[in-house]
Amino acid sequence: MTKAFDCAVRLLSRREHSALELCDKLKQKGYSAIEAKKALDECQRLDLQSDRRFVEICSRSRIRQGYGPLKISQELSSKGIDKELIHQFLQQEQDNWLTYALDVWHKKSRGQCDLSFDELQKQQRFLLYRGFGMDTIVQVKKELKK
Repeated sequence: MTKAFDCAVRLLSRREHSALELCDKLKQKGYSAIEAKKALDECQRLDLQSDRRFVEICSRSRIRQGYGPLKISQELSSKGIDKELIHQFLQQEQDNWLTYALDVWHKKSRGQCDLSFDELQKQQRFLLYRGFGMDTIVQVKKELKK
């Protein structure tokens, strides 16, 4: 095998990479675009690199860190992941976003329910910043009033 392939395998042994990330890293290490592409193709053929697997692992990690679908989608797009692949994964989680947002809310508010208007606004902005949509945030507020 080539040195570029060996390097790609070493990179993938540490963590998953998107195809674009892997090619970029190989180029940074001095390999030509052609060598990087050949190494990537071989890694994909052997199922060592998979954008689908990368989406799943990266997304699950971000969900555990308290991020919502908009932030996750943005991050994956910046790593060169196909929009359709991102949409498919986020769609699978559709029924869980409210639960995830509530978890983030409770963690941030430390369980306080009687928040002032300003504190509520601050919490909403935090959820927006974390990548949750307004529809989910409205649902969170309804859940908290129950």
